[in-house]
Amino acid sequence: MAQPLRRQILLVTIVITVVVYTAIGYGAYLTYGEHVRQLANETATMAATVVVYVNRNLEAADAVAVTASRHPSMRDLNPTAAAEVLLPLVGGRDRLLNNALLADTNGRVQAWARPPDAKVEGLIDPAWIKSVANNGRTQISPMLGGPGDTAHAIVLGYPITSLEGSVVGVVGLSVHLEAIEQILRSIPLPEGSVVTLTDKDSVVVARSLDSAAYVGRPIASRSELLQPSQVPSTVIRTGVDGVERVFGNAVIERGPWLASVGIPTSVARARTAPIYWRNFSVSIVATLLVFAVTYLFGRRWLQAFDHLDAAAHRVSRGDLSPLHARPMPTAEMEHLQQTVSSMITNLQSAHDAIASQVDDERRMRQEVESLQQQVIRQERLAAIGVLVSGVAHELNNPLQAILGFAELLQMQKDMPESARADLTLIQKESARASAIIRNLSRFGRQMSEPSPVKLRDVVASVMELRQRKLEELNIRVEVDEKSVAQVMAIFTELQQVLLNFAINAEQALVQSGNTRREIVVRTGDRDGWAWVELEDSGPGVPPEHEAKLFQPFYTTKPVGEGTGLGLSVSYDIIRSHGGRIGYRGAASGGAVFYFELPIVPAGP
Repeated sequence: MAQPLRRQILLVTIVITVVVYTAIGYGAYLTYGEHVRQLANETATMAATVVVYVNRNLEAADAVAVTASRHPSMRDLNPTAAAEVLLPLVGGRDRLLNNALLADTNGRVQAWARPPDAKVEGLIDPAWIKSVANNGRTQISPMLGGPGDTAHAIVLGYPITSLEGSVVGVVGLSVHLEAIEQILRSIPLPEGSVVTLTDKDSVVVARSLDSAAYVGRPIASRSELLQPSQVPSTVIRTGVDGVERVFGNAVIERGPWLASVGIPTSVARARTAPIYWRNFSVSIVATLLVFAVTYLFGRRWLQAFDHLDAAAHRVSRGDLSPLHARPMPTAEMEHLQQTVSSMITNLQSAHDAIASQVDDERRMRQEVESLQQQVIRQERLAAIGVLVSGVAHELNNPLQAILGFAELLQMQKDMPESARADLTLIQKESARASAIIRNLSRFGRQMSEPSPVKLRDVVASVMELRQRKLEELNIRVEVDEKSVAQVMAIFTELQQVLLNFAINAEQALVQSGNTRREIVVRTGDRDGWAWVELEDSGPGVPPEHEAKLFQPFYTTKPVGEGTGLGLSVSYDIIRSHGGRIGYRGAASGGAVFYFELPIVPAGP
C-alpha cells in the first residue's frame, strides 16, 4: 500500500540521520584507534632513543674506565696515586659518574675518588667486586639503595689487567641514577607521560615521574614477571600509578634493563575529541539543513507549475539566467522543464555571442582610435622637427652677424680693454649659442639612413644641449672620451638614447637628495665594438627592478613625471643598429647605463 509522500520523506530523513550519526560514531572509534597506534609508534621510537642514549653514556663510561685501568698506579694498586687518577673522572658537567673506586681481586676497596656516600656506595658488595675480578669482564652491579631512599646508584665494574694479561684489580664507576632521571624528564612528551628503566626483576631503576615513590620497588608480581627480552615492543596497560598508558619497550642489553616510554591513552582521546566534536557539529548543522530542505521540497511539489510559469515570465523580460532545476512529480513536467532549460541555454549562448561580437567591434574601434592618435602624435613630432630646424636656421644668421661684428670690433686698436673683455664674452657666448642651435637643427632633422658616426660627437652634442640644465641642478659632469672609431648609425637616434640616459640620471640625482651630484660619461673601443656608458652618483636601481628596466611603460617615477617609454625606445634603437644595451650597478652605489655598437671597418 502506497504511503503518503510526506510520510515517506519523513521516514527517509530519519533513516539517513541515523545512518549519518552511526557513521560519525564509528569514525570516531576508528580515529581513536589510529591515534592509539600512532602513540604506540611514538613510544616505541622514544624507547629506542632512550636505549641509544643510555648505551652511549655507558660506552663513554667504558672508555673512561679503560683509560684509567691502563695507568701504572692503578695496576700497582697504589691508593694515593690511584685516588689522583680517579678524581678527574667524576663530578663532570653532566655529573653522570658520581664516584670511582679501585679494589683488589679479593673485593677490598683500596682507593676512592672522593669519600663514598654511606647510603649508596657504602652498600657495594665485596663479593660482587670479587666476581668481576674472577670473571675478567665488565659487569653492572645490582641497584644500590632501597625503596624510599633519596639516592640510588649502580656501579660499573671493570677488571684491571697487568702487562702479562692477568687480572690484578677492579675499577668501579658509581653512576647515580638521579642523573639518568633528570635526562628522562627532559624528553619532550605529553603531560602525564612516563619513562621508566627496570631491571630483570622488574624493579624500577629510574623513573621520570614520581621517582621517589617507585624507584627500588617492583612493578610486577612474581607470577607476572617477564624477562626484558620477553616484553612486547608495544602494549597498553595500567601502570603502577593507576593510569592507563600506551607503552613502548626496548631492551638495554648491558643491564639487562627494560626501557619503557608510556603515554596516557587520554592523549589519544584528547586528539580524537576535536575531530569528533567537529564532525558532530557539522552533522547537527547538516541535519537541520536536511530538514529545512525537505520542508522546502514539499512546498515546491505543489508549486511546480508556478515555478515553470515564473521562468517563462522571467525569460520574456530578458532575464536569461540558468533555470534552477527542481524534481518534478511527473515525467511530462520533467521533460517540459528540460525543454525550457535548453531554450534558456540557447538564448543565453546567442546573447553571449552577440555581446562578444559587440566587444570585439568596440575593441577594434579603440585600437583604430589609438592608431589615429599615434599618427597624430607622429605628425606633431615631425612638425616640431621642421619648426626646430626653421627656428635654428633663422636664429643662426643673426648669431653669425653678432659673432662677426664682435670679431671686427676686437680688431680695432683703440678699443678699451674693458670693452674688449665684454666683446670676448659676447663672442664666446655667441659661439656657444651657435653650437646649441646647430645641435638642435641636427636633432630636429628626420634622418632615416645610417651614416658613419663618432660617439664623441654624440656625447658632445648631448652634453651641449643639457649643459645649462645640469648647471642649474648643481650637477658636475665629467667626460672621459677614448673612442676614436666610427659606427654606422643614425646620429639623432644615438642622441636620443644618450639623452634618455642623461635625463634619467638627472632625475635620479634630484630625487635622491644627495649632496654629491656627479655624472661621468665614458667612451671607448674594444674588441671591434665602440661603447658609451653614463654613470651617476645616485641611489642606483633595486635588484628586484633590474629585470624590468627596458620593458615598455615601466617606471619608478611619480605619476605625471614619466611614461616608462624612454629606456624601452632606447632598447629598440640600439637593437635595430645591431648593438647591445644594458645596465649594471656602479661600485659607488649609483647606476651605469651603457650601449655598444659594432665599429665600421677602416677604409683602404
